[in-house]
Amino acid sequence: MAITVRQAMATPGLRGLVRGYQQRSGTLAGAGIVLPLPARPNSFIEFYFAEPYRARSGSSGFATTPDMMVVGAMTGRHTDLLMQGDVGAFNIQFEASGLERLLGTPMIDEAAPAGAVDTALHGLRDAVLCAGDFEGRIAAAERWLAAQLDSVRRYDGVDHAARLLRRARGTLGLDALATASGLGRRQLQRRFIAQVGLTPKLYARILRFDALLAARDARPARSWTDLAHAHGYFDQAHLQRDFHSFAGSAPGGFATPLPIVRA
Repeated sequence: MAITVRQAMATPGLRGLVRGYQQRSGTLAGAGIVLPLPARPNSFIEFYFAEPYRARSGSSGFATTPDMMVVGAMTGRHTDLLMQGDVGAFNIQFEASGLERLLGTPMIDEAAPAGAVDTALHGLRDAVLCAGDFEGRIAAAERWLAAQLDSVRRYDGVDHAARLLRRARGTLGLDALATASGLGRRQLQRRFIAQVGLTPKLYARILRFDALLAARDARPARSWTDLAHAHGYFDQAHLQRDFHSFAGSAPGGFATPLPIVRA
C-alpha cells in the first residue's frame, strides 16, 4: 500500500512559466489516508485520472473534487485530503507568477474548480485526461502550453524578483528584491500580491518553511533543531510559530501519513 511519485522538469522553452510536472499513482486499501496540506508557495493545476480525491476545509465534511483543480499558493493548513482506492493525480507546477501570466488574472489564494477560473483550460483538461501515461500527459500539457505562449504576459521585474527569492529560499530582503525588480518598495508589494498572490514577506516565509519540510522529507532522521538552524530560524520558538501558522501543529505533531515510493 504505497503511492508512487514521478517528477519531471519542463522543457527549456516553458521553464520561465512552468517548473515541472508531478504524478502520484497507486492503490490505498481500506479506509484510505487523510493527508493534511500545509502552506506551500507554488501554484499548480491538478488533474485526477483515477478515483477523485475528497477534500475538506475547516470543520466542513469531505466533498468530492472535480477532475481538474486550479490551486494557488496556500498560506496555511486550511485543507485536508482523503485519499482512498485507486489514486491517480497529475499536476503542472508553475513558477511563482506563472499561473497569473497564463490566465491573465490576479492570483488567488487556495484552490478553485477550474471552471470557476477559466473555461479555456477545458481544452488542457481534455488533452491531459485522454493521455494514457505520465510521459503522454507531459506531452499533452506541453503541446497545449506551447500553443498559449504568444498570449502569455511577458516576463517582468516582479517575475524576476519572485524567481530570485525562490532560489534564495526566502532569504532576500525587500530592498534587494526592489532593486532586482527595478521597482519601488510599494510598487513591488502591490504588483507582487497581484501576480504571486502573496506579499513578498509572506512568500519568503512560506518558501523557507517549504524548504525545511522538503529537507525533513529527504532525511527524516534529522532533528527539527538541526533543520531550524540550517534554514535560518532564529530559535525553536521561531520554528514553532511558523509551524502553527503554516501547518496547524507543533513540529513534533506534524507527520505525513502517506507511504511514498519515488520513481
